[in-house]
Amino acid sequence: MYFFTALVSFLLFTAATAQGPSGCSPTPNDAAVVEFGWALSSYLDQFYSQKPLNNSFLDSAPNSATAEYVFNLQGIQRKNLLAVRAAQILASRIPNVPRPGCNFTFPTSPNGQTFVQNALMVERAASGAFVGLAAYTRSPEVSFLMSRLAAERAAHAYYLAAQQMTADFPSNSTSLIQAYSPQHVLRSDNRPGNLGQFLHGCLKAPPSPCGLPLGIGPLGGSFGPTSASITTMPTMCP
Repeated sequence: MYFFTALVSFLLFTAATAQGPSGCSPTPNDAAVVEFGWALSSYLDQFYSQKPLNNSFLDSAPNSATAEYVFNLQGIQRKNLLAVRAAQILASRIPNVPRPGCNFTFPTSPNGQTFVQNALMVERAASGAFVGLAAYTRSPEVSFLMSRLAAERAAHAYYLAAQQMTADFPSNSTSLIQAYSPQHVLRSDNRPGNLGQFLHGCLKAPPSPCGLPLGIGPLGGSFGPTSASITTMPTMCP
């Protein structure tokens, strides 16, 4: 009797274990999201590695006397390595996610002032890009990483913004933090969130999990017609 009870318990546990993760397993759509996020993280890593982040170079940057640029930008470089590693680890558990092999370019930064200005632009674009990528996932672990990377880039952006402007939280704001669809990020229109002019067609936008374009509004987003871009409530897809 004990053996039978133990066997039934074991089989129930095995079935529950097999059923639970299977519904959360990454899909081909998730593979495309991780590929995009991994490549974008690699771009950010290379952006900060292209210049000597020392006092000589950063002396012309805004608020250089108190911003502790060398200390903080070296810390951001370390975070970049961790972000790339996190994407790499997740990619290793998902079939058909290729390693990034892009020839990126970067905004011209002849001195520290232009470098931190460009860093702010890139960080804001990346933060919004990772927020947008989270909407394209099916797997919780993939959306978790995209959300975490978005928060990381937003923290970097707010540090850089604090050194360059008096206020980054206007009292009349009508929108939450910016979010950008992958298609928007890949454009080369020199609008906020566009990075296509530096990515040179190396990244591919993941397909929509709902088969419709993602419209992003000030408070929410929805997969649907163009008019959905003004929505304030997300639409669930099956």
